[in-house]
Amino acid sequence: MKKTIILSLIILAAAVSGFSQSIYSLSYELATPLGDMSNFISKTSFRGLSGSVDWYLNSRITVGGTAEWNGFYEKDERHTWNFDGGSVTANAWKEFYVISLMANAKYYFVDEEEGGMFAPYIGLGVGTMYVDQNAQIGKYEFKETSWRFALAPEVGTRIPMGIERTWGFNVKLRYQMAFYNQNEINILQYLNYSVGVYWKIYPRGERY
Repeated sequence: MKKTIILSLIILAAAVSGFSQSIYSLSYELATPLGDMSNFISKTSFRGLSGSVDWYLNSRITVGGTAEWNGFYEKDERHTWNFDGGSVTANAWKEFYVISLMANAKYYFVDEEEGGMFAPYIGLGVGTMYVDQNAQIGKYEFKETSWRFALAPEVGTRIPMGIERTWGFNVKLRYQMAFYNQNEINILQYLNYSVGVYWKIYPRGERY
């Protein structure tokens, strides 16, 4: 799965980067666990970064790829864990580290080159998620690592800046999910709140 997604992103980049406008972005990511994941860790994570590149197919549709990292952490006082053969009650330190690699597509409701303060869009990411789950209860430690198929629908808006509108800010809300089926978590899911900057690069000095 991991190799297939990475190879697909490389092929996508080679296919479109030579003839279309490129948009690069870097973002700070917050994340709130949902569903089964919130039973393991409920606190919002303030540790997250993402980078992406998109290419225009036309004035309203882009395709591209995103890499993202999120770290979740929580400490429970006197937590009880039940397992086959008994249970343990002690202080618990719990962690989730997640790396997402996604191929994505976005549709813009307005043509950014025509002006306006905002360029709202919807998008969908499809790819893989590397999950590193850790828990330490007293002297006992549990660890689970795996790659999982993942989906990430999102809504957001770009806020163009500058006279040439070649850079700006990006604000988005993304729902991340992976089919996990481990440690009483069937679907690993959380909400990303993202704020970042983007900039455009035009091929051979041309504008779209």
